[in-house]
Amino acid sequence: MTGKTPYGQAGGPIAVSQNTEKRKRDSMRGKGCLRIRHATIATPSGLIEGDCVIEDGTIAAVGGSCHPEGDDRYEVLDAKGGLLCPGFIDLHVHGGAGHDFSDADGNGAEEIVRFHQQHGTTSLVASVVPGPLEAMARALDVLAEPPISGVVGIHLEGPFVSRHRKGALNEEWLREVDTAAFRRLVQGREDHIAVVTLAPELEGSGELIRAIGEIGAVPAIGHTACSFDQACAAVEEGATHFTHLFNAMTGLQHREPGVVGAALRYDTTTMELIADGIHVHPWVIAFVLERVGSSKRPGRACLVTDAIRATGMKDGEYTLGGLDVTVAGSVARLSDGTLAGSTLTMDQALRNVMEYAGLGVTEALPLVTANPAVILGLGQRKGAIVEGADGDLVLLDADATVCATVRMGAIVFQREC
Repeated sequence: MTGKTPYGQAGGPIAVSQNTEKRKRDSMRGKGCLRIRHATIATPSGLIEGDCVIEDGTIAAVGGSCHPEGDDRYEVLDAKGGLLCPGFIDLHVHGGAGHDFSDADGNGAEEIVRFHQQHGTTSLVASVVPGPLEAMARALDVLAEPPISGVVGIHLEGPFVSRHRKGALNEEWLREVDTAAFRRLVQGREDHIAVVTLAPELEGSGELIRAIGEIGAVPAIGHTACSFDQACAAVEEGATHFTHLFNAMTGLQHREPGVVGAALRYDTTTMELIADGIHVHPWVIAFVLERVGSSKRPGRACLVTDAIRATGMKDGEYTLGGLDVTVAGSVARLSDGTLAGSTLTMDQALRNVMEYAGLGVTEALPLVTANPAVILGLGQRKGAIVEGADGDLVLLDADATVCATVRMGAIVFQREC
């Protein structure tokens, strides 16, 4: 397959969120001092053999045989030749381990983070679904004050989206665009809002796009019945991202390219893909990555899970935004058959896309590391193993299975590999 994106290519003409330094620093920085020995390290310039040293949560040295002063202060992790990668970054997570971020439950939110850490996710954007604005505000408060370690932002997936492309969002709580209501919802929480999904065909969407940009968040097109022309107009007005491409939007057709066509048209927009083999056909994922993964368009795509509370749980009955969800064979659906998020994890998404697109692990890594970091405006701190970056790392075995997850220099998950 031609046009593969080599590891670390996350530059290029990408629209980047300009959020405040508070979010970029990820205020829950740890104080971990860790020495990872005998690793094969995936760096922006290629694979190298050696050690990686983290001091006070920050990568201090990469490669060679590192012997930091005061060695007894350092916890030691023997990588045994395993592949050391940047921590995975998931832009779209609703829940896991039986919990949902929209529940406004701090303990539950921490359980979600711990679950996804077992699958290599060191940073995630917590997605909140539409509900009464008061309930949405409570969820934002739980996620924002004090910030939960590992949650680097909040995604408002609505409520200003289309009833015709609502997917598994509860229609009862969808609203026409009301920029004043949006400002009230995020007031005092602006620094924590990372992404806002909206439908461009709704009247007043241009003003809302500008209001989202003003708080430093990413205006995203999704859950929309808009045309190609309407989607392109939204991009020209400042929308820069497409929420779970192909899902809950108008598709690509030969006379009407739809939202998907608009996403593929611009070199300055980014997009999410749910690589579970259910939401998007594997061939289509390979096709999109061929289109947006060339050297002229690096870093435009990222993998997301869209994981719901059923992720990591048994098949059965669950809820999403007040709607009943049935999970059978790990596939989540509403009673009418509509897909309702996924039970995907980031490590599985990585393995899947390697298979679908014929990518090696280092070629696929930017889809879960560097690319989402750039989309969020965190590229100076996360998404690459370089000196001065946050000590967020994942150790993989030869099968791309997670052996250990490191968050800000602290080992938060480890298994025998």
